[in-house]
Amino acid sequence: MKTQKNSQSFYLQKKNKRWKWMIGATAATTAGVAGSNASLVTVNLLDNYISSLGGNHLNADLTGDGQPDLSITHAANSYYRNIITTGSNSRLRLLATAGVNLNGVRASAYFNYGESNFLRLGSERRFNTYTLTGSIPILFKDLHINGGAPTSGSLEVTVSLLSPTSINPNVQLDSFTYNNRVVPDGGSSLALLAVGAGGILALRRWRTEQGRSENQSVPATTPT
Repeated sequence: MKTQKNSQSFYLQKKNKRWKWMIGATAATTAGVAGSNASLVTVNLLDNYISSLGGNHLNADLTGDGQPDLSITHAANSYYRNIITTGSNSRLRLLATAGVNLNGVRASAYFNYGESNFLRLGSERRFNTYTLTGSIPILFKDLHINGGAPTSGSLEVTVSLLSPTSINPNVQLDSFTYNNRVVPDGGSSLALLAVGAGGILALRRWRTEQGRSENQSVPATTPT
Protein backbone atom coordinates (compact mmCIF):
# COMPACT_ATOMS: atom_id res chain seq x y z
CA MET A 1 0.00 0.00 0.00
CA LYS A 2 1.29 3.45 -0.88
CA THR A 3 2.12 5.59 2.16
CA GLN A 4 2.14 9.36 2.42
CA LYS A 5 5.54 10.73 1.43
CA ASN A 6 7.26 13.98 2.27
CA SER A 7 6.72 16.55 -0.48
CA GLN A 8 10.49 16.94 -0.80
CA SER A 9 10.96 13.27 -1.58
CA PHE A 10 9.59 13.39 -5.11
CA TYR A 11 9.28 15.68 -8.08
CA LEU A 12 5.96 16.03 -9.89
CA GLN A 13 5.85 17.78 -13.25
CA LYS A 14 2.37 19.15 -13.93
CA LYS A 15 2.99 19.26 -17.68
CA ASN A 16 3.10 15.45 -17.84
CA LYS A 17 -0.58 14.80 -18.52
CA ARG A 18 -2.30 11.45 -18.64
CA TRP A 19 -2.42 11.66 -22.47
CA LYS A 20 1.37 11.48 -22.52
CA TRP A 21 1.25 8.36 -20.34
CA MET A 22 -1.37 6.67 -22.51
CA ILE A 23 0.50 7.30 -25.73
CA GLY A 24 3.49 5.51 -24.28
CA ALA A 25 1.51 2.48 -23.15
CA THR A 26 2.03 -0.85 -24.85
CA ALA A 27 0.84 -4.35 -24.03
CA ALA A 28 3.19 -7.29 -23.78
CA THR A 29 0.27 -9.64 -24.48
CA THR A 30 -2.54 -7.85 -26.31
CA ALA A 31 -3.79 -10.96 -28.11
CA GLY A 32 -6.47 -12.72 -26.16
CA VAL A 33 -6.80 -9.97 -23.56
CA ALA A 34 -10.58 -9.89 -23.87
CA GLY A 35 -10.75 -13.56 -23.04
CA SER A 36 -8.56 -13.41 -19.94
CA ASN A 37 -8.61 -11.70 -16.56
CA ALA A 38 -5.11 -10.22 -16.69
CA SER A 39 -2.50 -8.80 -19.01
CA LEU A 40 1.10 -7.68 -18.66
CA VAL A 41 1.38 -3.99 -19.53
CA THR A 42 4.57 -2.03 -20.11
CA VAL A 43 4.47 1.78 -20.01
CA ASN A 44 7.33 3.62 -21.71
CA LEU A 45 8.41 6.75 -19.83
CA LEU A 46 9.50 9.92 -21.61
CA ASP A 47 12.06 12.50 -20.41
CA ASN A 48 12.19 11.11 -16.87
CA TYR A 49 15.83 11.43 -15.86
CA ILE A 50 18.57 13.22 -13.97
CA SER A 51 21.86 14.00 -15.68
CA SER A 52 25.09 15.82 -14.97
CA LEU A 53 24.59 18.34 -17.78
CA GLY A 54 20.80 18.28 -18.21
CA GLY A 55 19.69 18.70 -14.61
CA ASN A 56 16.93 16.99 -12.64
CA HIS A 57 13.81 15.96 -14.58
CA LEU A 58 12.77 13.04 -12.40
CA ASN A 59 9.03 12.54 -11.97
CA ALA A 60 7.57 10.16 -9.39
CA ASP A 61 4.15 10.20 -11.08
CA LEU A 62 4.61 7.24 -13.41
CA THR A 63 0.94 6.60 -14.27
CA GLY A 64 -0.10 10.21 -14.93
CA ASP A 65 -2.76 10.50 -12.21
CA GLY A 66 -1.01 13.32 -10.33
CA GLN A 67 0.13 11.09 -7.46
CA PRO A 68 3.67 9.80 -6.77
CA ASP A 69 4.21 6.11 -7.50
CA LEU A 70 7.67 5.75 -5.98
CA SER A 71 10.00 7.53 -3.56
CA ILE A 72 12.66 9.75 -5.12
CA THR A 73 15.25 11.04 -2.64
CA HIS A 74 18.83 12.33 -2.52
CA ALA A 75 18.83 13.39 -6.15
CA ALA A 76 21.97 15.31 -7.10
CA ASN A 77 24.01 16.16 -10.19
CA SER A 78 27.25 18.04 -10.82
CA TYR A 79 29.64 18.95 -13.60
CA TYR A 80 33.11 20.42 -13.11
CA ARG A 81 35.59 21.09 -15.92
CA ASN A 82 38.79 23.11 -16.08
CA ILE A 83 42.34 23.11 -17.42
CA ILE A 84 45.16 22.63 -14.94
CA THR A 85 48.49 24.11 -16.02
CA THR A 86 51.78 23.19 -14.37
CA GLY A 87 54.76 24.91 -15.95
CA SER A 88 54.57 24.18 -19.66
CA ASN A 89 52.18 21.23 -19.20
CA SER A 90 48.39 21.45 -19.27
CA ARG A 91 45.82 18.79 -18.57
CA LEU A 92 42.06 18.56 -18.52
CA ARG A 93 40.24 18.01 -15.27
CA LEU A 94 36.67 16.77 -15.70
CA LEU A 95 34.47 15.47 -12.92
CA ALA A 96 30.77 14.69 -13.58
CA THR A 97 28.19 12.88 -11.46
CA ALA A 98 24.47 12.09 -11.29
CA GLY A 99 22.65 10.01 -8.71
CA VAL A 100 19.36 9.34 -6.91
CA ASN A 101 17.66 6.93 -4.54
CA LEU A 102 14.62 5.19 -6.10
CA ASN A 103 12.51 3.45 -3.46
CA GLY A 104 15.67 3.33 -1.38
CA VAL A 105 17.75 1.79 -4.19
CA ARG A 106 20.78 3.85 -5.14
CA ALA A 107 21.35 4.60 -8.83
CA SER A 108 24.38 6.71 -9.72
CA ALA A 109 27.04 7.41 -12.32
CA TYR A 110 30.49 8.89 -11.66
CA PHE A 111 33.01 10.06 -14.24
CA ASN A 112 36.50 11.32 -13.46
CA TYR A 113 38.56 12.00 -16.59
CA GLY A 114 41.77 9.98 -16.63
CA GLU A 115 40.88 8.14 -13.44
CA SER A 116 38.23 5.71 -12.19
CA ASN A 117 34.68 5.76 -13.58
CA PHE A 118 31.85 3.67 -12.20
CA LEU A 119 28.13 2.98 -12.36
CA ARG A 120 25.90 1.76 -9.56
CA LEU A 121 22.39 0.33 -9.46
CA GLY A 122 21.53 -1.19 -6.10
CA SER A 123 24.12 -3.83 -5.21
CA GLU A 124 25.42 -3.92 -8.80
CA ARG A 125 28.58 -1.89 -9.39
CA ARG A 126 30.63 -1.68 -12.57
CA PHE A 127 33.90 0.12 -13.07
CA ASN A 128 35.17 1.67 -16.30
CA THR A 129 32.05 0.77 -18.25
CA TYR A 130 29.39 2.97 -19.81
CA THR A 131 25.90 1.51 -19.35
CA LEU A 132 24.09 -0.47 -16.65
CA THR A 133 20.40 -1.44 -16.79
CA GLY A 134 18.25 -3.14 -14.15
CA SER A 135 14.82 -3.27 -12.51
CA ILE A 136 13.52 -1.91 -9.21
CA PRO A 137 10.32 -3.23 -7.54
CA ILE A 138 7.49 -0.71 -7.20
CA LEU A 139 4.05 -0.70 -5.59
CA PHE A 140 1.49 1.92 -6.62
CA LYS A 141 -2.21 2.82 -6.67
CA ASP A 142 -4.11 4.43 -9.55
CA LEU A 143 -7.90 4.64 -9.80
CA HIS A 144 -7.65 3.76 -13.50
CA ILE A 145 -5.57 0.62 -12.89
CA ASN A 146 -6.93 -2.49 -11.18
CA GLY A 147 -9.80 -0.49 -9.73
CA GLY A 148 -7.43 1.53 -7.53
CA ALA A 149 -6.11 -1.55 -5.71
CA PRO A 150 -2.41 -1.68 -4.77
CA THR A 151 -0.54 -2.91 -7.84
CA SER A 152 2.98 -4.30 -7.88
CA GLY A 153 5.36 -3.94 -10.78
CA SER A 154 8.93 -3.27 -11.79
CA LEU A 155 10.65 -0.08 -12.91
CA GLU A 156 13.39 -0.39 -15.53
CA VAL A 157 16.28 2.01 -14.96
CA THR A 158 19.39 2.74 -17.02
CA VAL A 159 22.50 4.29 -15.52
CA SER A 160 24.92 5.62 -18.11
CA LEU A 161 27.98 7.80 -18.59
CA LEU A 162 27.10 8.84 -22.12
CA SER A 163 24.67 11.17 -23.83
CA PRO A 164 24.38 11.05 -27.65
CA THR A 165 27.24 13.53 -28.11
CA SER A 166 29.32 13.75 -24.93
CA ILE A 167 30.21 12.44 -21.50
CA ASN A 168 27.11 13.07 -19.42
CA PRO A 169 26.46 10.78 -16.41
CA ASN A 170 22.72 10.17 -16.12
CA VAL A 171 20.03 8.05 -14.53
CA GLN A 172 17.07 7.37 -16.82
CA LEU A 173 13.69 5.89 -15.84
CA ASP A 174 12.92 3.89 -18.99
CA SER A 175 9.63 2.07 -18.38
CA PHE A 176 7.56 0.21 -15.85
CA THR A 177 5.67 -3.06 -16.14
CA TYR A 178 2.67 -4.23 -14.13
CA ASN A 179 0.03 -6.93 -14.19
CA ASN A 180 -3.37 -5.50 -15.07
CA ARG A 181 -5.88 -7.77 -13.32
CA VAL A 182 -9.10 -5.92 -14.14
CA VAL A 183 -10.65 -6.14 -17.62
CA PRO A 184 -13.39 -3.48 -17.99
CA ASP A 185 -16.14 -3.41 -20.65
CA GLY A 186 -15.81 -7.11 -21.39
CA GLY A 187 -12.14 -6.64 -22.23
CA SER A 188 -12.57 -4.06 -24.98
CA SER A 189 -11.37 -1.00 -23.04
CA LEU A 190 -8.22 -2.61 -21.73
CA ALA A 191 -7.26 -4.12 -25.06
CA LEU A 192 -7.64 -0.78 -26.83
CA LEU A 193 -5.89 1.32 -24.20
CA ALA A 194 -3.00 -1.12 -24.18
CA VAL A 195 -2.07 -0.35 -27.79
CA GLY A 196 -1.68 3.40 -27.18
CA ALA A 197 -3.14 6.44 -28.94
CA GLY A 198 -4.61 4.45 -31.83
CA GLY A 199 -6.39 2.26 -29.34
CA ILE A 200 -7.86 5.28 -27.57
CA LEU A 201 -9.37 6.55 -30.82
CA ALA A 202 -10.72 3.08 -31.55
CA LEU A 203 -12.22 2.96 -28.08
CA ARG A 204 -14.07 6.22 -28.71
CA ARG A 205 -15.45 4.90 -31.99
CA TRP A 206 -16.49 1.65 -30.28
CA ARG A 207 -18.38 3.51 -27.55
CA THR A 208 -20.09 5.72 -30.15
CA GLU A 209 -21.26 2.67 -32.06
CA GLN A 210 -22.45 1.09 -28.81
CA GLY A 211 -24.54 4.18 -28.08
CA ARG A 212 -26.05 4.17 -31.56
CA SER A 213 -26.93 0.50 -31.29
CA GLU A 214 -28.63 1.02 -27.95
CA ASN A 215 -30.64 3.96 -29.28
CA GLN A 216 -31.72 2.00 -32.33
CA SER A 217 -32.78 -0.98 -30.22
CA VAL A 218 -35.22 1.05 -28.12
CA PRO A 219 -38.74 0.60 -29.65
CA ALA A 220 -40.65 3.74 -30.49
CA THR A 221 -43.70 4.45 -28.36
CA THR A 222 -46.90 6.14 -29.44
CA PRO A 223 -48.30 8.73 -27.05
CA THR A 224 -51.74 7.91 -25.69
